[in-house]
Formats: sequence, C-alpha cells, structure tokens
Amino acid sequence: MRIQNISLFSGSQELITMSSSNKEQATNPEVATLWFLAARTMAIAGGELPSVQEAATGLYAQAILGFSEDDCRQAKSPDQIDNKTLIDCLSGVRQLSKELAEKILTGVMMISYADRTMTPLEVRWASMLASAIEVTPDEFQKCCVNARVIASMLRPQGSQS
Repeated sequence: MRIQNISLFSGSQELITMSSSNKEQATNPEVATLWFLAARTMAIAGGELPSVQEAATGLYAQAILGFSEDDCRQAKSPDQIDNKTLIDCLSGVRQLSKELAEKILTGVMMISYADRTMTPLEVRWASMLASAIEVTPDEFQKCCVNARVIASMLRPQGSQS
C-alpha cells in the first residue's frame, strides 16, 4: 500500500503536503539517490545516527517523497550511489522542482534534529543545500519547523538525546 497524500497540521498552518505531481517526479531513481546521498551526508555530519532515525530516513523517503521500497533499494545500491559526490548531490538538488527540493531539505533537517542538537558540520551541510536550492529565509524557516515536528514525532518517548 502506498500513501497517496500526506498532510501534517499545526493549528491552521499546513506543514507538509505530498502532491501527486511530486509523487510522479519523486519516483525517478536518480532523485531517490539524491535523497539518500543528502541524508547520509547529514547523518555523517552529525556523528552517530540512532537506528530509529536511520529507519525514519526510509519512511520519509516512502511517505513524504513518494519512493517505493524498490526505488529505495535501488537508490542505495553501490551502482547508484558509490560514484556520486557531494557536488553531484548539490547540483542534482538544484535541478529539482522547488517543492521537491524543499522536501529533501526538510528531511535532511529532520535527521539533524533527531538528537535535538546540530553540529557545525550539520549546519554547514544544511546551509549548502539551502543555498543550492536558493530558498529564502522564510522558506528555510518553514523547512526547519516541518523538520522539528517530524523529528519530535519520531523520537521515542522519554528520549533526551
């Protein structure tokens, strides 16, 4: 079963919406590879990633970005991801639609917020992604709020780190 439309709401403010046009755009294996490359980079920048947050990257890929489980497996395969650089990632994200690129930035920020802190390397990677997709300060703040909401929903009860 594939999730067709997801919205998270905080009061009357819409946080995340998966449109069917983005779902079609997101099924491209190259886009899935961009997601996993960007996510892995943030995970490495932050040091250790708890297994629950590692699983969340796959759930985010499927529920928010619209990738199938097969897309995810293919995107993480050595043939797809091993020869990619961070420059490839930044260039690829820059070519995506603004909405899809913002969803990738939001997911990357969700990974960063997993432990409620940001290292200088995480800040640098988030800044590089935001610059690549040319988000405004308001758009960046929206991505950050969305990421915090998602990260708090995925954090185990009672977890402080």
